[in-house]
Amino acid sequence: MKMINLCIITMLSGLLLGACRQPGPFSSDPPIVDQDAVFELAWATRMDYEREIVNLSNGISYNDWFIYPGDLDEPPTIMAFNKDTGEKDWEILLEHLPGREIDYMFRSGNILLARNGHLVFAIDLEFRELLWSKDLKSIGMRLGTTHLASNGNLYHEADFGWQSGFQVQHLFEFDVLTGDYRIVYSNSQDSLGTKSISPPGYAQLDETDMLIFNEFPNADSPPEQATQNLVAIDLDSEEVLWRTEDFTEEFYSNSLHPPIVYDNRIVITGGDWSIYAFDVQTGARLWRYEFDYPWAIWTKTNHLIHENRLYVNNSQFDVTCLDPETGELIWNNPEGGPNCTDNMVYYEKEDLLVFTSWGYGSVMVLDALTGETLHREHRFDNSSYNNDVVYDEERDMFFTSTYKHAIGFRVRRP
Repeated sequence: MKMINLCIITMLSGLLLGACRQPGPFSSDPPIVDQDAVFELAWATRMDYEREIVNLSNGISYNDWFIYPGDLDEPPTIMAFNKDTGEKDWEILLEHLPGREIDYMFRSGNILLARNGHLVFAIDLEFRELLWSKDLKSIGMRLGTTHLASNGNLYHEADFGWQSGFQVQHLFEFDVLTGDYRIVYSNSQDSLGTKSISPPGYAQLDETDMLIFNEFPNADSPPEQATQNLVAIDLDSEEVLWRTEDFTEEFYSNSLHPPIVYDNRIVITGGDWSIYAFDVQTGARLWRYEFDYPWAIWTKTNHLIHENRLYVNNSQFDVTCLDPETGELIWNNPEGGPNCTDNMVYYEKEDLLVFTSWGYGSVMVLDALTGETLHREHRFDNSSYNNDVVYDEERDMFFTSTYKHAIGFRVRRP
């Protein structure tokens, strides 16, 4: 059994309580990779000549535009950059909405779904107008994580009575077209402590629609005392189908991203320094892969499934590929890219992993079959890459940002 010293436990306490979406520190001496023709810059557009743009939400792809949110402490803002030229074609500034910058942003068809400190709201991108908004803060809610699940609904976690001693946590389900919502799961503070859940993943078993999420029944406890459950609920009846209690060996993690479901049979999530897999139908544990890390949090990056391969990264330098059926190691790159941003992209045309590493401040290109680092694109105009890479299949182009620029680029296997 690994021992965790007091310093590491203290550091984990802060990381696990929501600060994990903040960019991590850059590594001073990342490995040097020979420059080649793997990365081709198509265009770079300065987003604002007066300042850098800092935010916690990732850009999205829509039709002819790479859409990116505004700066911290601005009213909700989206900027649309032409994918072919890089020009800023249009901008939406929602000054009348309460709250400030966009924290989360997703796309469902022509609808942009977003959240700030007050609201969950939607913008019709075709007509470039506000479609609906729900002010949860005005009814006493503290807004938490947001996720667009694969069933097409938006799920949002929020707390009533945060730090009051009478906290009640709710999981809201939003209809993306109308903004109509219902509460599908609730949990109240008790003698164990403050409640918290991760965003939910979606599975369909026979004719049952399921949500599966990590639950932390004593989230305010020190990491070595806090526990982690995995919970599945029936979306129609809102009843708990199964709960796998306290499955981690040491401490909880994977609180900011949903568990992922493989082949509608296996649900996979992180906990302590390990990746765990469970049976979707029963919640029985199927396998555990334990990493040789002194600590791990599994909150920076969501796990990625492509065909029969599982790609994972936590806050360490390693990027790892596992067999989702068995948990067996396929490859591990010990310097693949620390603190990967929320979503890695699998580039099917070339079998490449393309993503941004906060820790390197770089766009990384890895061989998805072997794990070899093929290219590391470090900074543009002395500004680090800082947000997700998104892909446009029609143009065969990728888009991302530095703190100064919206960026369009292409990659190819050397």
